[in-house]
Amino acid sequence: MRLVRNSNIIKGLAVFLCLMLFQSGFEIQALDGKYEKELTILKEKYKAEQYDEIIVKLENLLNEIGEENTQTRGEFFLLLGAAQEKTGEKDKAIENYLLGDLLLDKPEIEGMDLKSLELFKNTLFGKVINGNRVFEKVGKRKRKKKFPYLAILGAAALVTTVFVLMKKRSVEKQPNFKESYAIEVFNEIEWIDIPAGEFTMGDTHGLGSADESPAHIVYLDSYKISKYEITYEQFDKYADVNTEIRTYHEGSGSGHPVRNVNQDNAEQFCLWLWKYTGKTIALPTEAQWEKAAKGVDNRIYPWGNSSPDCSILNYDNCVGRTSQVGTNPNDISYYGVMDMGGNLSEMVNDFYSEDYYLISPYSNPKGPEGSDSNERIVRGGNWDSSDPRISNRETRSVFTRNDTIGFRIVWVE
Repeated sequence: MRLVRNSNIIKGLAVFLCLMLFQSGFEIQALDGKYEKELTILKEKYKAEQYDEIIVKLENLLNEIGEENTQTRGEFFLLLGAAQEKTGEKDKAIENYLLGDLLLDKPEIEGMDLKSLELFKNTLFGKVINGNRVFEKVGKRKRKKKFPYLAILGAAALVTTVFVLMKKRSVEKQPNFKESYAIEVFNEIEWIDIPAGEFTMGDTHGLGSADESPAHIVYLDSYKISKYEITYEQFDKYADVNTEIRTYHEGSGSGHPVRNVNQDNAEQFCLWLWKYTGKTIALPTEAQWEKAAKGVDNRIYPWGNSSPDCSILNYDNCVGRTSQVGTNPNDISYYGVMDMGGNLSEMVNDFYSEDYYLISPYSNPKGPEGSDSNERIVRGGNWDSSDPRISNRETRSVFTRNDTIGFRIVWVE
């Protein structure tokens, strides 16, 4: 009798599994159909040049759609980038093109000639300017398409599965090594919370050059910033799974900040973390960097208003090279972020414009929409510089790699 009861239980489980699989399949199929219909509608809007409407709709859809819908998310990112390129939002377009490219084996949307868009073509197909590639594609894993349901399995296979599951412990799926490295790096980073609110951006003491003025009130949403500059060890984990990056920096040292990387290397490091952790990681905007360094008391230097010297920070060739991150405990900002005055100057996300402070928006400024030059902004002093003032602004080419510039990152929840 016990054998009969067990047999009936197994049969019942098999029928239940069949029903669940069929139901799951229909639900997934319905979702796929919904998003496919949305994409068709949005492509028609694109042909009708309704770009602003597309941007609003896609931003909502990308918040709604699940992470497992890789193909659909990739196509949505590409279409969002195309609409933003048409509206002149170049930085956002580039970011979304790269996100789409990371998710898709082939960055394309059926029925759209994306390669006719200059920014799309330049971003994903490596336009060469003065002998330098503007962007380099991150290597991608080949993905196998998954069937939405397994209705074709027979009852015998389901019964066998039930027996196996009853006799074996459940084993969680292990992340691949790229994902493991990214999660490991993310968990190593100590994050400092920067609260939402206003601060005064720019030179409030009359000590700087014209491009540091006028001082102006800026509001920023909350975010987190890495307490320390990204180190060689952290960047090398990224380089280990993206081997073309390995030769882009030189030297090493336990706990030292990575240097000799260019803007694209730093941005691709952020996208790598974003892809495998699901966290929104990026280089800080110029405003985010300055608020993290200055706080709300309008100090001249990250540590306050006292004059710099070698007992406070690594600058002006005091040491002759970088120090381990956090080695100078007095070089600490209003919120507790380290080494914002010295050690290495740091890349931010903004293009440079000398008079941007005259037109900067009040809320969450991100710098000029684009620039005909390749100049980006660098903030903070370094081991070889003599001006560690918070408001000091420097520029450098996106292609430049040298031993005085590194980066830290932000995480927006």
